[in-house]
Amino acid sequence: MLEKTYKVDFYDANGVYLGQKRVRHGKTAQSPKPPVPPKGWRFDHWEPQVAFVLCNVRTVAVYSPKEYLVTFLSETGIVLKQEYVPHGQNAAPPHYYSKSKGRKAAWNGSTRNIQRPCVFCAVFEQQIA
Repeated sequence: MLEKTYKVDFYDANGVYLGQKRVRHGKTAQSPKPPVPPKGWRFDHWEPQVAFVLCNVRTVAVYSPKEYLVTFLSETGIVLKQEYVPHGQNAAPPHYYSKSKGRKAAWNGSTRNIQRPCVFCAVFEQQIA
């Protein structure tokens, strides 16, 4: 008796056909190499999953935004805050006031449009007497 097999068709998120795998009843399809996602995104999974296949399936690549660790340090190097920021979003710096400097900190770079892991250090401008 021949064992029943099914087709599993793979597509990227834009509907571009990536290929087909055949799988036996109740088995898991071997996925192709994931497609290259758009900049700032990463491949997350296939939807629907292709485990325990019981019929022909059309599965699509699902992407999720990359996230980057952003760290804020005091002027002495103490970690004040860490957060994961999605690609292209803004980091939220902590409100840091130095008693010894007598003022609120600025940061040594832009906390907007984060596109990589970043470390920001508190800076205090010299007051002119």
